[in-house]
Amino acid sequence: MRLAGLRRFAAGRGWRVETLDHEVCSPESLREALSRLRPVGCAVEAWDPHTALRPSLFGRVPVVYFSLPPNRAGWSGARLIECDNALVARMAFKELSSTKPSSYAVLSCWKSERWAVERIEAFRECCREAGADCQVAYFHDGGAAECPMRARAMVPWVASLPRRCAIFAVNDCCAHCAAKALAAAGRHSPWSATLVGADGVDPPQRDRALAETISTVRLDFELAGYLAAKMLVGAGGPDRTCGTGGTCGTGDHCRARRARPAPSTTPPVTVGPLMIVRRKSTRGHGRRDPRILDAMAVIRREACDGLTAAALAARYEGSRRLFEIRFREAAGHSVLDEIINVRMARAVDLLANTEMRIEAIANFCGFNTELAFWKAFRKRTGVSPLDFRKSRS
Repeated sequence: MRLAGLRRFAAGRGWRVETLDHEVCSPESLREALSRLRPVGCAVEAWDPHTALRPSLFGRVPVVYFSLPPNRAGWSGARLIECDNALVARMAFKELSSTKPSSYAVLSCWKSERWAVERIEAFRECCREAGADCQVAYFHDGGAAECPMRARAMVPWVASLPRRCAIFAVNDCCAHCAAKALAAAGRHSPWSATLVGADGVDPPQRDRALAETISTVRLDFELAGYLAAKMLVGAGGPDRTCGTGGTCGTGDHCRARRARPAPSTTPPVTVGPLMIVRRKSTRGHGRRDPRILDAMAVIRREACDGLTAAALAARYEGSRRLFEIRFREAAGHSVLDEIINVRMARAVDLLANTEMRIEAIANFCGFNTELAFWKAFRKRTGVSPLDFRKSRS
């Protein structure tokens, strides 16, 4: 998704993008690539301390990092696009707290990584502010190959959690393991426990069915990639051509100019989370009322077709008020909130990936007026639809 943002910025300026796999890009292969491609800018992932490429290796070529390793010695002045991890945790807490849990827990497979520590501490602070207890559990990360083993190790822990405990997994990988452990322990989301992950990255095909049941905080990766490319222009690369990628890239005319050295200090650019993607793990956490579960399925199918709370309630026996009370008891939020959440997910996709007019998007997503869409969008994301689109152009 970051690469999509990089490419979108590059496409508007006629730049060519080259990518290198950070896992196999050694300092020697980087030097060869820099000599062969002669890039005017590089965007780099450096979360793995074993494969991280230091700024000094890039010489006078501007470089922007999406993450830095835990030990940051030698990285002074590196340009950085980073996630606002406190906001990620607060968004997760808000979603979990709406389920009225009996207690909270936060789960991580990393103890020292800065991003994980920031999310854990921010989530615990939310719990303290709410006067709620929060336990923290760590399970060693041995990579994707050890996910089944890690899930098995989690089973005793999830089995010991109080009923209707709300679990925040610091990223989606942890959340997938937690979901497997909950199922193995005979505890099913959302009725026995609620679960929220973070990142919103498309999972491997083998995990897709499981991922589609887990609520997550979707990060704005595309904006991060877009801003990284934009930072390279401000870093001294020519505005008419540049290349960026997983590790480095080149522009078609990059031999014409060389970049200036990086400044000694550069403040990081912080990108906040985009929105909650609400799925089964926090949807319908109360009574297993088949009518409510059916109503949620209807909302997912028809929210963008102009479905209203009144029209949905009319499909079921009893009064609208009783239906809405039961829906809130089961879901932790109103019928309208569920409808708007589905519409917002569609609107974000259309704003980011199409040239549709905002008025057309409002209509396409089921809003009666463009003004209603603007109000709902600002409430969910903190920015207007126009500002959201401008940040990507």
